[in-house]
Amino acid sequence: MPRYGKIVVIKRNGTDGIIFPLTSTSCLFGRKTECDIRMRLPWVSNEHCKIDINENKEAVLTNLSTVNPTQLNGACFEQPVPLKHGDVLTIIDRSFRFEYPLQSTPNKRRSRSPKDETLQQVAEVELLHKQTSGAKSLDAS
Repeated sequence: MPRYGKIVVIKRNGTDGIIFPLTSTSCLFGRKTECDIRMRLPWVSNEHCKIDINENKEAVLTNLSTVNPTQLNGACFEQPVPLKHGDVLTIIDRSFRFEYPLQSTPNKRRSRSPKDETLQQVAEVELLHKQTSGAKSLDAS
C-alpha cells in the first residue's frame, strides 16, 4: 500500500498527537461518519475539507466549508492549494500538520567501488604510519 504522506494531529498544548497515514489518494475531513478524519463538533461541516493526491503525487488541499473555512498556515484560501511539507491546516480550533513521506537518501555516485575505497583507506593508513615512523626515526638520529 503506497504512502503519500501523513496527517499529524497537533494537540492543544502544541505537541504531536495521533498520526494518520495517508495511504489513499484522497482524505476527507468533516463531521460525517464517512469522513476519513472525523471531527464530532457541531460547527464542523459534514464535509469540511479534503486532501487529494494528484498525478504528480502532490497533495492538494481544498476547502469545502463556506460557514467556517479551513485555514492553511493561519490564512484562509479560496482555491485548492498545493501542500508543502510541514504545512498546518486548521479546522475551527483543531490543527493538523501535513508531512510528505521521508524520501530514502539518494546514493552518492562513487568513482570507485566500495572495495577500492577500502583498499584506498588501508593504503592511506599505511602511508601515514610510515610517515610517522620515519619522522620518529629521523628525530631520534
